[in-house]
Amino acid sequence: MMFRRQPVPPQAAPPAQATTIPSPTRGIVQSENDSFMQPGGAIVSDNWMPTMQGVRLRGGSIQWSDLHALDAPAWQNAHAYTIGNRIYDITSKSFWDVAVAHTSMAVPKTFAEQRAANPTYWVNKNATVALTRKPVISAFEYSSGIIHRMFAANDTKLFDVTFPMPTLVASGRTSGNYAASQIANQGGDYLVAVNDKGDAALRFNGTTWANLNVTAPTVWANATSYAINARALDTADNTYWKCLIAHTSAAAGTTFSADRIARPTLWTREFASDGLTWITGPPGTPVETGKNLVYVCKYRNRFFFIELNSMNAWYLPLNAVGGQLLQIPLSGAATKGGRLLFCASWSIDAGDGIVDKLVFATDQGELLIFTGSDPSSAASWRQEGRYQVPAPMGMNSHIAVGGDLLIATVTGIVPTSAAITKDAGQLELAAVTRNIKRMWREHVIEKREWAWSMKKWDEFGGVFVTVPGGKGKNKMCLVVNDATGAWCRMVGYDATCFIRSANDMFFGNQEGRIMQADRGGYDDGMPYTATLVGGWGALSSAPGNTVWLQARATFRTKSGEPFNPQLGACTNYVVTVPTPLAAGPDVGGEDVWDQGQWGTALWDQESIRTAKITNTGWVSIGVTGYTHAPIVQITVGQIAKPSVELVAIDVTYQRAGVNV
Repeated sequence: MMFRRQPVPPQAAPPAQATTIPSPTRGIVQSENDSFMQPGGAIVSDNWMPTMQGVRLRGGSIQWSDLHALDAPAWQNAHAYTIGNRIYDITSKSFWDVAVAHTSMAVPKTFAEQRAANPTYWVNKNATVALTRKPVISAFEYSSGIIHRMFAANDTKLFDVTFPMPTLVASGRTSGNYAASQIANQGGDYLVAVNDKGDAALRFNGTTWANLNVTAPTVWANATSYAINARALDTADNTYWKCLIAHTSAAAGTTFSADRIARPTLWTREFASDGLTWITGPPGTPVETGKNLVYVCKYRNRFFFIELNSMNAWYLPLNAVGGQLLQIPLSGAATKGGRLLFCASWSIDAGDGIVDKLVFATDQGELLIFTGSDPSSAASWRQEGRYQVPAPMGMNSHIAVGGDLLIATVTGIVPTSAAITKDAGQLELAAVTRNIKRMWREHVIEKREWAWSMKKWDEFGGVFVTVPGGKGKNKMCLVVNDATGAWCRMVGYDATCFIRSANDMFFGNQEGRIMQADRGGYDDGMPYTATLVGGWGALSSAPGNTVWLQARATFRTKSGEPFNPQLGACTNYVVTVPTPLAAGPDVGGEDVWDQGQWGTALWDQESIRTAKITNTGWVSIGVTGYTHAPIVQITVGQIAKPSVELVAIDVTYQRAGVNV
């Protein structure tokens, strides 16, 4: 029996096994060891927004306004043009120079029809003009009742961009990095805006702007001759007055106020161009004429300001939008020096209820916490703490979310509430950006000189963060799901600042344009690609090799959605992303409000695209390695905003041996 030949077992391939990889609802995760990543994480999540159930494609972006549109007048019907005239075509968003003198067509012809009929009349100059474009540096909004206004600035000008054709608000400015705050009193809703170079403050009443560019008047003096229109300062109450009748002021011993009472026709109170009082400071101070104010915020119905390159804060009377500034010196409250960068309101549970605090932040990351209703009274104003965070990324790099104040710093976005109990080094563990720490620091190193900002968009369900200054395909912003804390990148959103108006989000870009986010399926007329690389996993076979045979992705979509997904995989901790497929065939816009095409869509017709579950079917993958990561790519190029959410990826695989 020992020498009897035994039959050799027949060779057989190991049986294929199957598993399901859940959609990466945790977004980009860089805080875990690659060899032990938990389910639900992603290595790359570009243009895939994490949700509670999966990841969904973002919408495109369309141009809303162009700050350079005012560089040339808009084309007009029945207008005489001479050679060399330059115009702006608001429809095609392009600049043209006259090559042949002519009179343009009459109404209702369009500029496109004019060019088609007379192609030699005009020369497209968009390429030349693009070389001189300036980036949008900052933006802010105004909201009062049903009135919603949007404003954006480049380095020298501030524009109203509420409508596609911008209007100039102010020019000759020395910086475009603005801070703005709004307050309501019995006179209405007022917005005050200042920039980080300390130019004269601007004030908006909902209709018109006032440039508070006041020049310092002469201090009123006794026994002095005054000509008509001479300006005088009453140092008793820091008010400005204009002379109506030439005269000699009262002799010594009489005050300016007494002289005005005795001779009421000699002087009239001087107001700003909007009929309100100027914002002025004590004589001899840097803020005497309302200049050198670089930040403004509202706290307990007062405007608070920060003085240029100093540790001084200033404030106005209760509910006031003008008047004399009063000082809060803070150099003694800080220990690391530097300068004040911004101030903001912060809500905290004080044990007996929610209390609002005022936070002054320095460029060194010191947070000076104050509370009270009247800074001039020691009984109702006190400092409650001094805490340390890493250096902030700019004066607008903070946002209130819930009751907390989030601050974007050089090491990440940290909540102010965590600064109370943690050292600056430990704050990284409590940072909102903990999962993308490596990515955040790479962006900080590359783009530190830009002014960063953040904006919360409730309708989208996320907080948007600029990482301005990107080049080529590196133009993007970061977005975090405000419910789950999952991060992704919006590649193609070249955001330098954000604006919220009504339910929509807009962003300024490096070309001086205002773009509307999450609209349609193109980025300014061009297709864009969404790339997802899931977390590393061993397909239940660590540490041996595994052959990934096939994959099947399941999506939640609308019927008729023209998406064309591409599945793949990378192995052994090396991310290699293939060239994506072209966009699927466009089926046109939906017959729904704000999507349907005018004149074609039916008012009473619901969208034909109903929600459904679809999958790719089994797709061959054919890669071998000891760890794998799935890849899902979709190129979007369609009229309607995509409605695609990845649910899961099913996998079949075979176990192989261990390489030694």
